[in-house]
Amino acid sequence: MHLPLKDANEKTWHTIEMSEELPRQNPFLALKFYEFAAVSMLVLAFFPVSLLVCWLAFGVQTTRDLIEAMIKDWVQTMLILAGLVMLLFGGLIWGVIEWLA
Repeated sequence: MHLPLKDANEKTWHTIEMSEELPRQNPFLALKFYEFAAVSMLVLAFFPVSLLVCWLAFGVQTTRDLIEAMIKDWVQTMLILAGLVMLLFGGLIWGVIEWLA
């Protein structure tokens, strides 16, 4: 049985806030590969000091964006390396089995 809605608020009660704005994008995820590699290398080279300087100079949100982008990059790199290792070991096992057969 379908009950008719009395007003639009009843239909959208579960939404937190309707907004026409797009969600905030992380500017570090929009960088090209070599640009982000340079930023990442500088942050890692001067690790504790670089995050403190970023926090003081650019604020909490930019520092959070930088850390988030670096973590996503690290996870992506680890997944790619794990896939390559699995491919290498699979090929090695296949080669040994073919060689023995």
